[in-house]
Amino acid sequence: MKVKSEAGFTYIDVMCAFVILTVGILALLSAIAGGVLQSNAQQQQLSAKQIATSTMESIMSVKETADPLRRLGWNAVGNVGSNPDGTGGFSGIFLNGLQPVTAGAGLDQIFGTADDNGAAIAGMQRRIVITDQCDLDRPSPAPTCATPNTFPVMIRLVQVTITYSVGTIQRQEVSTTVLTNYAVAN
Repeated sequence: MKVKSEAGFTYIDVMCAFVILTVGILALLSAIAGGVLQSNAQQQQLSAKQIATSTMESIMSVKETADPLRRLGWNAVGNVGSNPDGTGGFSGIFLNGLQPVTAGAGLDQIFGTADDNGAAIAGMQRRIVITDQCDLDRPSPAPTCATPNTFPVMIRLVQVTITYSVGTIQRQEVSTTVLTNYAVAN
């Protein structure tokens, strides 16, 4: 008489298949989580770039707007406490240090000034640093001039830094330009 063997999987076979399937699912979930984190990081970076660009455009608009009633124009392009106005005061209107980024530009419609309003954008901070630069052809009293003279400052270095977080990592987006105050003669 012949003995029939039982066909099917043993308990060990099923457990090994379950472990292999679990490892595969965990690897897939890890890849999805990494993709979501990378997507969030790219969105934060894009937002930071947009905020830096908007801030830079605000600074450039201040330079181009010669409005003494609103204290705008070339002399206003500076941090608070900079750009002496000749009367013992200072003309710079952009706040010093890291400041929260707000949704609104305030009454003056210029980002980075004391009247910015609206809700703070979570996790975003802005630093505006405006530095007088020395023009070697027309030396000014700027601290960067090796041989200071009395010509007015005509060149300013502008740096806007947006600090943001992706998870627990701090990142920065920096935008830098040079502004000049040279008139074009026709």
